[in-house]
Amino acid sequence: MPFLRYPPVVASPFSLDEQGQPKPTYPCPRPGCRREVPVRFKGFRVEHLKHVGWEAYRVESYVNWCGHKREVIPVPREDGLVAFVPALGEAR
Repeated sequence: MPFLRYPPVVASPFSLDEQGQPKPTYPCPRPGCRREVPVRFKGFRVEHLKHVGWEAYRVESYVNWCGHKREVIPVPREDGLVAFVPALGEAR
């Protein structure tokens, strides 16, 4: 099996919305990463939380496309959607 002389280039991810347009991206918040990460939770409804094993108002985590863990707190909005508040630091 041949060895690579250079590390493989990883293309930035993209996914399409309902109209076939690329979804927006944002830079990974991890210091030094700078990879573009697609917005994953646009239109996430409160009833979807139980499908992924999450609860409202509790710190939940997921892994970004670039491999970095993100922690968020799902907060229900009046329109039935969920706002994801980034969890910063640790509770004492």
